Amino acid sequence: MKSPNFLASRRTFIRTMSAMPWLAIFVVEDTIGKVQAAVGKSPKGNIYTRIGVRPLINARGTWTYLSGSLELPEVRETKAQAAMHFVDMFELQRAVGKRLAELSGAESGMVTSGAAGAMAAATAACIAGTDPAKVWQLPDTTGLKQRHDSR
Repeated sequence: MKSPNFLASRRTFIRTMSAMPWLAIFVVEDTIGKVQAAVGKSPKGNIYTRIGVRPLINARGTWTYLSGSLELPEVRETKAQAAMHFVDMFELQRAVGKRLAELSGAESGMVTSGAAGAMAAATAACIAGTDPAKVWQLPDTTGLKQRHDSR
């Protein structure tokens, strides 16, 4: 059987084109619904709109004051798997630090809560060095070196 050629006659062409606006309405409504849900304008709202916070479209990149970034699906899946088990956090930090060092080519690695957490950890490292007693003493700096002399 031969497939119909929708552009073979003006009548078929006009009939086909007259259906296009209806198809476009369905496509546009679906797209608008997805966009509204993404920016918190859907009738159901989201966790933020329910507490009166206005979601926004982030066109700047990964900025902490704009909620950092959105998680990839594989990150969410990995977090869900990790949440099913208990582990020794010190062992986890060592293992992840080792893996980060391998991936980055650095001497070592450390996961932080963000830029501010990394700066706090770096400051603590400068104050305490590799002395475990000093590390555990922080944030109490009593008796620790308060100033670095570069002379």
